[in-house]
Amino acid sequence: MRRYILVSFLWIFLLGFVQAGLADEPKRGGTLKMAIRKDVDIMNPLVGTKSTDGRIRETMFEPLLGIDLAGKVQPNLAESWEMSKDGKVYTFKLRRGVKFHNGREMTADDVKFSIDYTLNPKNGAYGYTRLALLDRAEIVDKHTLRMHLKKAGPGFLSVLTNIQTFSVIPKESLPEGIEKLDQYPPGTGPFRFVEWKPAQRLVLERFDDYWGPKAFVDKMILRPVRDATVRFTALRTGDVDIIERAPLEWIEQVAKGKVKGVQFAVATHAEFRSVEFNVAAPPFDSKKMRLAVAHAVNKKQLLQAGFFGFGDPTDQKYPKGHTWYIDNVPAPEYNPDKARALLKEAGYKGEPIVMLVQQSAAREGEAAMMQAQLKKVGINLKLNMVGRGVYHALLRKGKYSFHLGGGSFYPDPALTYGSDLRCGPNLKKRSNNTSGFCRKSMDALIDKLETEMDQSKRKQLLKQMVQEVVDDVIILYVGFGPQFHAFRDNIKGFTTDSDAAFRWWGGGLSHTWIDKNR
Repeated sequence: MRRYILVSFLWIFLLGFVQAGLADEPKRGGTLKMAIRKDVDIMNPLVGTKSTDGRIRETMFEPLLGIDLAGKVQPNLAESWEMSKDGKVYTFKLRRGVKFHNGREMTADDVKFSIDYTLNPKNGAYGYTRLALLDRAEIVDKHTLRMHLKKAGPGFLSVLTNIQTFSVIPKESLPEGIEKLDQYPPGTGPFRFVEWKPAQRLVLERFDDYWGPKAFVDKMILRPVRDATVRFTALRTGDVDIIERAPLEWIEQVAKGKVKGVQFAVATHAEFRSVEFNVAAPPFDSKKMRLAVAHAVNKKQLLQAGFFGFGDPTDQKYPKGHTWYIDNVPAPEYNPDKARALLKEAGYKGEPIVMLVQQSAAREGEAAMMQAQLKKVGINLKLNMVGRGVYHALLRKGKYSFHLGGGSFYPDPALTYGSDLRCGPNLKKRSNNTSGFCRKSMDALIDKLETEMDQSKRKQLLKQMVQEVVDDVIILYVGFGPQFHAFRDNIKGFTTDSDAAFRWWGGGLSHTWIDKNR
């Protein structure tokens, strides 16, 4: 009942916000100050494209294509494209007159360089596995690029709508094999890099030669503030104008009208939660141990602990109601007695098992709840709380037993599930498939899902894949929680997508303006 009332408040609040925003006329100028949850880690735009790092880059760098809120692929740096009859060759006409932040015009050479850099395993680019279907990129002329696929790919265009696959940067602007840079290379986005003071601020300014609608604000100052409550306090006092990941307990107060001068935008499915096992090492190379954990976890309680009453349980990586959610897939239910029986069958004697947890208020709350739940069935759970950098380093090295995972879902299911489950030549690095799972039959299913053109047959393949994941508890999907951007009431025009992007195709910080009369 409490959650129902709160959701009703949110809808009333958001409706009023939208109606008020439609009457305002955008104004240009000013400096927008934003508090972000962490400092920049890596300034290589093709490496480490997740989370806040990726969202910051969305303001400076762009993918080849865009995607709207309805999930439809849109032109972006490529203004049009054609697909061959066999679905294996895509020809892209690049937008003319696009300039990089250094003033040079973007050409097909730059797009090919960005793709080739991503496909080189020495570079550790996040998009390496996303482009697994691509055989090669060919320059046709200055403004035309042709991509040859290894096989037909019905979801290939959706892969090109996100900078996590690759963004377009100038030819030879990145040295091979170098992840750490002291500044960003030039991008094509509406904002350009000016200055970075570690642990203090990142300064961006409007790029006046941007090919599309120019940003309204002159400058943005992004300040890392790790504590969510401190971020919200800075917002209320006017030290900053907008914050990401506003604390949920305060969003409830804003929605009820108890906090004046603050508004918010919600990303409904921005926080995905799963329990991911290291299936390549004891104790979770045992299916019985994984299944025991699945029966021991109460998903609703876990989400309650992490998301202050928000959140919806799931047994898949898509939310219910989504095109690619598969109905009628039986999943392990909360059953402590079954969990205890499975532990006994597996020969578990109560030895300590360490769970890796990335430090954050939400995850620490979830981890404490999970520790209590597993204790009830006899699992002696220890928590290893570490910072983000150490967390991802341990995942990539396979130095963990299991962890509370996150992640996103994408427009195409082959990418959504393939990123987590494909063996691939890059498995040793565990850049995407951090669980170490490798099964040739699963790779074959992913391959078929990537190339099947018939929608109904794709759903059947996906159902087979999801059922295998659920039956073997390769990953235990827990649920979705929201994220909120909060901002002062003189900040206008800001919207986000379901993944809490700072900038998305058609909206975000590039469309945000400051009402100086408020």
